[in-house]
Amino acid sequence: MGVSLSLDKRSAVLRYGLLVIVLILWYSLVWEPLSGRLEDADTRIEAQRIKIESLKRDIRRHYGVDSRLKQSRQELAQAIKRLIAGNAPQLVASNLQDILLKNASEAGLEVVTYKTARVRKWRGHQLALATFTAKADTRKLVKFLKLLDDDNRLLRISRIDIVKIMSRHPYLRISIEAEALFMKG
Repeated sequence: MGVSLSLDKRSAVLRYGLLVIVLILWYSLVWEPLSGRLEDADTRIEAQRIKIESLKRDIRRHYGVDSRLKQSRQELAQAIKRLIAGNAPQLVASNLQDILLKNASEAGLEVVTYKTARVRKWRGHQLALATFTAKADTRKLVKFLKLLDDDNRLLRISRIDIVKIMSRHPYLRISIEAEALFMKG
């Protein structure tokens, strides 16, 4: 009975020893590589989640860019239509002069002199210039300025000089310099 108990103790120790060895082998050969791959997979998944969130933010930021770009192009096309026609600054100046003379005639101004002037620069673009001098009273001047303001074309009065001439029939001598933007293409 003593031998059999000792043999049972040895076989139990042997079984526990084998179990510990099997557990160590299982941990080192199966669990450790598998858990490392799982951690790597978790890290890659988290990196992909961060990338997805970044892409979603980019999508939200760029959402509607096409429609805003289309709207900007339409606004640019409308602005270009409002430019005074001409494929050279001198031609634009001549057309600007015609517009000024037409509006002066409609307002009843008596045009004394008119001419186109040298081209100027504005923000890298060329400005066509036209000048004229006219005689009028205040009411006709206001009507002329109103006609220019109501005109849909893009032009700017860069200088206006008004001198009141006192004579038997007092009048205003008006000198106006107007500019129009010239853009190639």
